[in-house]
Amino acid sequence: MNQIQAKYEKSEYSNEPHLTINVDGKPLDKILHELYPDKNLIGLVPTLLDWLEDPKERKLVWERFESKQKQVVPILMCPDDIDLWCTIINVEIEKTENSVKWSRIGLDFSKFENNSSESIGTSVEWFDKIEPLEFDTTEYQKFASEFKTEIEKDEIKRLISFWINRIDDKEVISKSVKAFNFGIIETEDDYQTYLVGTNNYDTENDDWACEEDFTPKEKYLSLGVDSKKWKWKEIQSIVKNGIEEFIETRISPLTFVHKAEYLTTGFDDGELLKIEQKVHNNVYN
Repeated sequence: MNQIQAKYEKSEYSNEPHLTINVDGKPLDKILHELYPDKNLIGLVPTLLDWLEDPKERKLVWERFESKQKQVVPILMCPDDIDLWCTIINVEIEKTENSVKWSRIGLDFSKFENNSSESIGTSVEWFDKIEPLEFDTTEYQKFASEFKTEIEKDEIKRLISFWINRIDDKEVISKSVKAFNFGIIETEDDYQTYLVGTNNYDTENDDWACEEDFTPKEKYLSLGVDSKKWKWKEIQSIVKNGIEEFIETRISPLTFVHKAEYLTTGFDDGELLKIEQKVHNNVYN
């Protein structure tokens, strides 16, 4: 049987590593590019990522992917448009008790009716240079689970991004506030993060974060009841990565996290971790 893995790698046009579909040790987009170099398939990314902007398209992909019936599933997409309207690679999936078979792989040419993506997979140029692929069911389920886990992480990061934006929109923050700490606490029901700002900070002593020269009205953010599935170190990493990704991707207009001199996150009874700021500006507009 063939091997399938969800593996963190940088694809051709991505700035950061993300989950890719690896078949027999090689990213699927590279396999297809080597067979069909004239079709510009290098750098296509999995539709199983939580990157599709339209929730209906995300639902369509996962419903087809998880169906027990034979399905044509959009599996790779263009990283620029991140929708089902641009370059799409389909796989025809058949499932048995012990294996999952990708019978055919091809390039989608479906015509969308009434601006609906439901018709995707009705017209496909099936590739003749790639043989059918067959995967062990247990290994395939592990592969799918890793993409689901990534979606759950992205949902927490999305909550954090919206929360930061709300605070930035609603609060007037004094220029004297130089540092912010995104604290993390565990309750009976969930993990939560909270925000405090201070006029002074000490890179050698975390006690500065006990001061509260600024607190927003929406000080606390629940990370959701499902956040309890994570261990504390995993939650800390998700919060830190989420804020860093927000800083890197939201470059205009700059928010208070971009303009801060110092940012940290961590649990109240643990060591604070410095948040990296790839976009930095100390001057408040």
